[in-house]
Amino acid sequence: MVIVSETAEFHVGDRVWVYRESSYATVESAVVVEAPADHSLRLEYGDGHRGHLREGRVELLAPGSAGPPGG
Repeated sequence: MVIVSETAEFHVGDRVWVYRESSYATVESAVVVEAPADHSLRLEYGDGHRGHLREGRVELLAPGSAGPPGG
């Protein structure tokens, strides 16, 4: 289980693209709300739901500023 990305490290507040499906045909934008030491990501998606991503392809859309969304 691994997250594949050209970005070596993600930070709270980073906006990312999350590619779904093996063909990368589906993509969602999300904001990193936690970047645990195990190299997984806790994300908040545009519709407000949150998820814990442990594997898949993620790319940095925009670096975060200060803290999680709404904070």
